[in-house]
Amino acid sequence: MSQVNLKRLLKKKEVSPIVKNIIEAIGAPISIYDAKGNLLVGSEANPDQARSPIEVGDQTIGWIVGLPESDDTVIGLIRFLAHNEIDKKRLASEVLNKYTEINLFYELSEKITANLEIPAVIEIIAEKARRLVKATSGSIMLMNEESGLLEVNFSFGLASTSNIKAIKPSEGIAGAVFATGKGEIVNDAASDPRFIAGSNPVGSLICAPLKTRDRVLGVINFSNSDPEVEYTAEDLQLMQTLAAQAAQAIENAVLQDNKVKDALARYEIEKGQKMQRDFLPDELKLPKEWELSALFKPARQVAGDFYDSFMLPSGGIGVVIADVCDKGVGSALFMALFRSLIRVFSTENDLGSISITQADTEKAKGHTQIINLGHVNALRAVKLTNDYVADNHSNLNMFATLFFGIIDPKTGLLTYVNGGHEPLAIISDTGIKSRLMPTGPAVGMLPGMKFRIQQIELEPGDMLVGYTDGVTEAKNPTSKFFTENRLVEILEHPESHPSATQLLDRIDQDLMEFIADADQFDDITMIAVRRCPNS
Repeated sequence: MSQVNLKRLLKKKEVSPIVKNIIEAIGAPISIYDAKGNLLVGSEANPDQARSPIEVGDQTIGWIVGLPESDDTVIGLIRFLAHNEIDKKRLASEVLNKYTEINLFYELSEKITANLEIPAVIEIIAEKARRLVKATSGSIMLMNEESGLLEVNFSFGLASTSNIKAIKPSEGIAGAVFATGKGEIVNDAASDPRFIAGSNPVGSLICAPLKTRDRVLGVINFSNSDPEVEYTAEDLQLMQTLAAQAAQAIENAVLQDNKVKDALARYEIEKGQKMQRDFLPDELKLPKEWELSALFKPARQVAGDFYDSFMLPSGGIGVVIADVCDKGVGSALFMALFRSLIRVFSTENDLGSISITQADTEKAKGHTQIINLGHVNALRAVKLTNDYVADNHSNLNMFATLFFGIIDPKTGLLTYVNGGHEPLAIISDTGIKSRLMPTGPAVGMLPGMKFRIQQIELEPGDMLVGYTDGVTEAKNPTSKFFTENRLVEILEHPESHPSATQLLDRIDQDLMEFIADADQFDDITMIAVRRCPNS
């Protein structure tokens, strides 16, 4: 089809008088016909008269009949006006195209701003890109930080059936564009040695990086299976402009996604913290002759340390302090398991194969040997817990150092097992009276381990103090340890803190002053049980 309609051109009010005046000036009967032979100006001419073509580029848009020889004034004028008309149309088309592009980018901006989900953002980007650049297939690939691969996150057309779902950043044309951050046009893809042939046919290919100011997130790949279609520099410029806008939207979506994930993780951690604190005894109504206090400071959101205190069916007071190996969520889960097993097994009534002999016990000071079978039976929980963990979870290599003691509130007799835990201290108003050393290995390492049961008396005014290695191994800003010697020095001078709470407060204050602004790298747990002086 002709780029110019001659009839419409000659009827324009600014053109018609000019053509009429020139014809009159020539003074000859001139007729003008369109390309189909329809008369536009003048009267019907003799078919035998010579005709002169009106040519614009490689097209003939009409004919003039009756022109004097060598006079091409009218033809030249019409050609000039026709070219002028073509330029106007081209300019109008360019303005329309620019408006379309600007409008498309505006629409893209609006839509991707309203969407903060990565799949939705990617789909919008692909849909808008297809309106700018002709393609039979295409894909959007994003870098997966975990796998280190460029992975197809969205595809359309024949690319949807392609067997290529991920590539290394150094592979193929897409990998090269990702690595360099520069877009490319390859109009004969098969001849490019970097081209990775998939199941979909590709003639020409255009690839632009999804690039923010700081990094490249991925690439947009468009291709056309028609070998006659070739992409231009203008196509690449449009694609790169869109890709830059898309990259920022994707990064925003990723940040939002990370914020949501972080918020969910924080919520789960906070829920875990609450659940873990709920495992710890909130308040225990002990007989009035006894006082119990505890301190618990996790190094992370959740901890592997724990303490417990509970009344047994026999009337004894169960006291537990333990330190599960490692830190964080894994040790916190095992903390809950150890705590639950100790509680459940200690309430069973069958003595089973556990027996206590004279050699297994330490005689309580000032008393004849007393064996409370109910307390001995409860301490069977340590062996049962050890075997359960070792038999069922040995592949995880999780264990705990654990002290479990049972106090007879009437006599002050403490029957206990120390499974590889830090030696507890019994102190009086004159200092440390005794240290309760381990009576067996850490709990959960190997099945069938033996744990000796021992006894000792807490006299009126005595206090049982237990702690985890997070106390003695706490570091100050110069990486020096708090040390057991420093803790022992406080325990050797208990006169300034007569109650269990006051003692732990004093240790905590000294510990926090020592740590100062250094990071706490291990859980800190302490427990103190005091027999009142007048009991």
